[in-house]
Amino acid sequence: MKLHRPAVSVYTVPTDAPEADGTLAWESTTIVITEVTAGDATGTGWTYGPQAVGDFLRETLAPLVEGRSALDIPATHEAMCRSVRNAGRPGIAACAISALDIALWDLKARLLELPLAHLLGTSANGSRSTAAAASRRTTTRIWPRSWAAGCTGSTSRG
Repeated sequence: MKLHRPAVSVYTVPTDAPEADGTLAWESTTIVITEVTAGDATGTGWTYGPQAVGDFLRETLAPLVEGRSALDIPATHEAMCRSVRNAGRPGIAACAISALDIALWDLKARLLELPLAHLLGTSANGSRSTAAAASRRTTTRIWPRSWAAGCTGSTSRG
């Protein structure tokens, strides 16, 4: 099953009050959301970062993954990493790859009709062979699109 060109959305969400972590203070958070489809299934991935992450995803990575196998995530991941060699792997490129990687694993789990945790290595008895990643801040929420009325942002396919 082949991947369609990923959709990319970027939203800037204001915080309820100024937030800080000891190194930086902010009054909004920008979230980049990508959705990748194959067949009738869609996987969703996200990251935090500036608008440039969405632009990079849209312009560089989306065309690269279109048409690839939805089930061969390691090959797609390798192709994404190779494609950013001259742009630099850290920073914006890493955030964009991360968002798309999450979407690809979510899609694969949906296509195989498996819980994502099982696909990633959690056994039937609940023990884990992989660690869960935590959000960088517990105060940040991912809101459904219908709640995004107070946010600024853009959405596009590829």
